[in-house]
Amino acid sequence: MIQKALLVLLVLISLKSNSQTLETVYKLKSNYQKCLDKGIDMRGCSLKYYNQSDSLLNVAYNNLKSKISSKEQSKLKKEQVEWLKKRDQFFEKIYSDTKKEGHFKEGTQDFEMIVLDEEAKFVFGRVKELIKRS
Repeated sequence: MIQKALLVLLVLISLKSNSQTLETVYKLKSNYQKCLDKGIDMRGCSLKYYNQSDSLLNVAYNNLKSKISSKEQSKLKKEQVEWLKKRDQFFEKIYSDTKKEGHFKEGTQDFEMIVLDEEAKFVFGRVKELIKRS
């Protein structure tokens, strides 16, 4: 719990100091790849990367929301609710597809790593979209 709070704090600080640019996203991806390249606790690397994507999504959403009119905020909220529905559907599909492929046994760390990686990529897609609109 403390690690997650610290992670959120670090992401927030990095966003403020980097003016919330796409560079932040690319730096997180680079750090993720470096973590994977170590070959140690790769599932942990993927979980951290996913958590970073989720934290950054919240920051990017709130940053954009703070810069637009209340009418635009209402539209953004509806758009985000629709995106969340698509996200949930995508996550279910990724899980199902990964299970069907049979390369990794369900419940193993490799299976979870593949799923988390795909989920993070999807969320970072939305993050990039929100940042570009800020």
